[in-house]
Amino acid sequence: MRGDKLISVMEDPLQFISRLTIIDKRGRPTKLKPRAEQIQIIEALVDGDDTLILKPRQIGSTTVVAAYFFWKWFTAKSPETYVVLSHKLASSKHILDIHKRFYKSLPPALQRPLSDDNSTTMTLADSGAKLMAVSAEGKGGLRSFTASALHISEYAFSPNADELKATAISALNGGQLCIESTANHWGDPLHREIGLWESEEVEWNFLFFPWTDHVDYADEPPSGFQPDPDLALLPSQQYWMARMMGKLGEAKFRREYPLTVDDAYAQTDGAWISADLLKDVPTCKLETEGGVLAKLDHNDRYAIGVDCGAGTGGDYSALVVLSAITGQIVEIRRSNRHSPTEWAEVVADASRKWRDAKVLTESNGTWGGVIITELKHMGIPLWKDSEGADWITNASTKPRMLETVKDTILRGGFSMIDQWTISELRSFQIDDRGNPFCPRGGGHHGDTVIALALALQCLQKVSVPDRPYLPEWIVNKRVREAYKNAGKQQFRRY
Repeated sequence: MRGDKLISVMEDPLQFISRLTIIDKRGRPTKLKPRAEQIQIIEALVDGDDTLILKPRQIGSTTVVAAYFFWKWFTAKSPETYVVLSHKLASSKHILDIHKRFYKSLPPALQRPLSDDNSTTMTLADSGAKLMAVSAEGKGGLRSFTASALHISEYAFSPNADELKATAISALNGGQLCIESTANHWGDPLHREIGLWESEEVEWNFLFFPWTDHVDYADEPPSGFQPDPDLALLPSQQYWMARMMGKLGEAKFRREYPLTVDDAYAQTDGAWISADLLKDVPTCKLETEGGVLAKLDHNDRYAIGVDCGAGTGGDYSALVVLSAITGQIVEIRRSNRHSPTEWAEVVADASRKWRDAKVLTESNGTWGGVIITELKHMGIPLWKDSEGADWITNASTKPRMLETVKDTILRGGFSMIDQWTISELRSFQIDDRGNPFCPRGGGHHGDTVIALALALQCLQKVSVPDRPYLPEWIVNKRVREAYKNAGKQQFRRY
């Protein structure tokens, strides 16, 4: 290759990438010839913006992002650092192996010497540019250096996405971040990032690729195949879709090969509570910190369920207040910045505000004992069982209290639920034993749902007063009249 031609190839990422070698689905080495979706990804990365990608399976998103950053690393003129980050180091190493394959398949004349070449690092001897595989759980992580760009793959499946993202942002210092992933479940880390982008809380160059854009997702139908005229799909696409649904089932197919973002996060087989069950529940918008949904009724009594976190920016503390008369949610509060002692003060204030509402928090949680002790000192009425003991959440009581939530929703017991609680409800899945659980990584641990479940248990021990409430001014007036009448007793004849 002549010098001017080589310079042209090195300066153009598409030309460079199309000359890299990959392993195809049959295990054979072949040149990477970017398809339309891959070209769109490269163009987005060239713009330099942080890029978020929701993809169907097997469109080569991970490979082409790796190829782009390999080009950036290979052509860098200074000691820049390009990082593959995952929660588990094995996942990062897998993508670094793709980079190594790119390097080894280059013509010998282009294989510039490496000063480091091990399982986690490749460093060019002349420029000092590095490619690194790093995990968020590794000791030291990315604290000792600054990354020029960073690649996170399958973000939706990260068990601790907040830690992963925080690690990335702290290392980048303004560098480029690319996150690409298929969907996992409603409320997963990728879904949350998409929501933040839609609400304009964060800036992403968001890319979504419906499976119909991928040319390989089509099969010539056999004779006799009857395409559905109501589907805006080619017969070859309909036949391929029918075959894949037969292998995966409809729910998994829609998640792994979505047509829309909503399709990717539609109802899944493992969901604890169906989207259909929630769609008729009126939803209100509250700030993340919560808010008040109803006015205080002095004829009513109230119950509060409490879940407590550490208050260090991770999982949330939450409280839910329910009305004894209507059974409705009247207030929700959340915080991941209040310490357990501070959260006890918030709970106490809520109890006093809602006419000395009874409070239930689990006694065996990490911080439950702290909350209970603090509330006792403040004279707040606490839930007790028939034997005078505090609530214990265990393998028996947790499924039961969550099923109470589900049953209440099923019978239309809630006239209004805020959007954050709805999102948490949709995040819950069913484990192998049929018990509901909230997957880690979605930015919450189902904290508000747990608080709601505890509030429903507490409500069972709250009775509605028989006598109607009288405003204080009426009570005072009657007291004055009673004293006045008592003073006239001496003038009565009998």
